[in-house]
Amino acid sequence: MIPNNATGAGNNNAANVFKITFSQAVSTAPKYEAWDNAETFPARTTSGSTTAKEIFTGTTGNSSKPMLYLVDTNAGATAPGASWKPASATAGSANPNRLKGTTNYVTATNTPDSSEFITFNIGLEAPYDATVPSSSSTAHIIQVRYTYTGTEPTLTWAFNEGTEGTPSWTTLTPGTHGLRYCNTGTSWAAGPYKLTLPESSVVDAGEIGVTE
Repeated sequence: MIPNNATGAGNNNAANVFKITFSQAVSTAPKYEAWDNAETFPARTTSGSTTAKEIFTGTTGNSSKPMLYLVDTNAGATAPGASWKPASATAGSANPNRLKGTTNYVTATNTPDSSEFITFNIGLEAPYDATVPSSSSTAHIIQVRYTYTGTEPTLTWAFNEGTEGTPSWTTLTPGTHGLRYCNTGTSWAAGPYKLTLPESSVVDAGEIGVTE
């Protein structure tokens, strides 16, 4: 059901967190990118073009690094390990990586055939001096770039409400549902959907979920 948290999301050893299924085969391994969202949630920018927001530029508190980080988990087959968050962004593609447009991104481990999928985990690191409120400064989209020949694929996004070993996938709709980066122990039925900043250094979102 939505809203709810995604099992294992964040800087945790979980492979079955988010899934994207392709209705048709793609020609090359998809790339995960993140960009500014210029719209007001739940509306979204159709295609990313800028990375000017604080979520990509960072702050003094995190040495001006992108706050989002992502790991591809090889269609659910490869757990990322404990505390997999990369310390810094890698130019171009790396797995895992901190995300910033086509400057820093992640390439999927597998190339999906028809009805096959990719899986990933994602986290957010918030520095103590991040802008509050953050509704504009962290507004972003997750974009998947892929190539194909023949019929254009339809993408179906989902998140895991089951366990890591026995996933239960719930479909989410881009442009209707969005991700929230929250404190551990968040009530996903009632909110509030908040992440408390530390007095110094950084904090990683303890839970990440899907809301509308």
